[in-house]
Amino acid sequence: MKKVTLLLLAFLFLSPVVFAQDSDIDDDMEIEEPAESPKKKPMQLNESGDQFIRLAIMMTCPLNFGGSFPLYRTGQMNTGGSGAIGYHRFLTSWFALGLDISFGYNPTLGNNVFTYVPIILNMTFEPTLGKFEFPMTVGVGGSLETYLSRSYFPGFTVKADAGVFYRVAPGWSFGIEGDFMYMPQWYSSGNSEYKNHGNDYGNFLSFGLAARYHF
Repeated sequence: MKKVTLLLLAFLFLSPVVFAQDSDIDDDMEIEEPAESPKKKPMQLNESGDQFIRLAIMMTCPLNFGGSFPLYRTGQMNTGGSGAIGYHRFLTSWFALGLDISFGYNPTLGNNVFTYVPIILNMTFEPTLGKFEFPMTVGVGGSLETYLSRSYFPGFTVKADAGVFYRVAPGWSFGIEGDFMYMPQWYSSGNSEYKNHGNDYGNFLSFGLAARYHF
């Protein structure tokens, strides 16, 4: 009987210690709630390092001409066309540098054709709104200009254009563009072929469709 009594007393004495240890173990085993994951930044259409190839086809209208080459005056050159291909790379999400090569032609009332191949280094400022892109580009370069058997190279060229594009897929956008191109032709006084003529100041306005492949 004494042994049973001693065992009961020992159990009553040790049980609070055992339960206290179990409680400590349970506290240590509580699972910490995961910290909130950082919010993702909204996806931008363009990032630094992004590139695109531009393809365009346009209707080109002459605005005014004078001088000797290509022997046109106002109203003597008809509406023509042009096409372009270019490579551009974004330095920031809104600023890109690039190179465009195009080919244009304008017929005359005498059924001759004035052709030109501008090579333009340019820079583009491009804000976006949702999936819409609004590129605004200015550039300078040179052109090979040809009329009949005569050619003019390098013809100083300045070009500015703007457009609206819609990103239909991550790799493609389509839109409309308009541009203004200025192509003067300067002749030295020692050039006997053009000594009786002044300089030319060609101005062109173009409108058309364009596609861009982004990568």
